[in-house]
Amino acid sequence: MTVLQLTAPQEAQGELAEIYGEIEKAFGGVPEGLQLFGVSPTLLRSQWRNLGYFSQHPHLSANFLALLRYILSEEGKCQFCIGFNEALLLNAGFSKEAIASARRDPAHGPLSEQENALLNYVLKAVRDPHSVSEADAARLRDLGWTDQDLFDAVAHGAQHHAVDILFETFRIAPYQPA
Repeated sequence: MTVLQLTAPQEAQGELAEIYGEIEKAFGGVPEGLQLFGVSPTLLRSQWRNLGYFSQHPHLSANFLALLRYILSEEGKCQFCIGFNEALLLNAGFSKEAIASARRDPAHGPLSEQENALLNYVLKAVRDPHSVSEADAARLRDLGWTDQDLFDAVAHGAQHHAVDILFETFRIAPYQPA
């Protein structure tokens, strides 16, 4: 049970009802994590737009983003996000062993060499921002990543780290697949 009072979709009014309607259209319901953001409709709108941006990203694949969130969530012990992102990866055809291996050694995970290198960079940046160097960024550019890709990937990782903290602080229940 969450620490904060959440508004169920059927009880939402005004702007919150409008945003929940968009979420329901996309997901078939409003996950508890997004209901948590509904405590602040302005932040929910921002989070919803952010999710939309990354779901249509021209270079960062859904598998890259899910694996990034999975590894960060394991480190942050966010049970909802671990289960949700693991389910995305399993549904995409990754084995539990490949997912666990990527957690141990992200530079040699189940993604392409290019994506594994970016994954490793983002994890390094989120864990210790002062540890990343210009040489790290140059290597990624040599692999074909743009500066926008680097920024977007680190922003996604940093923002997801914040989501993990919010979900655990306010006790979002672990993910239960349908």
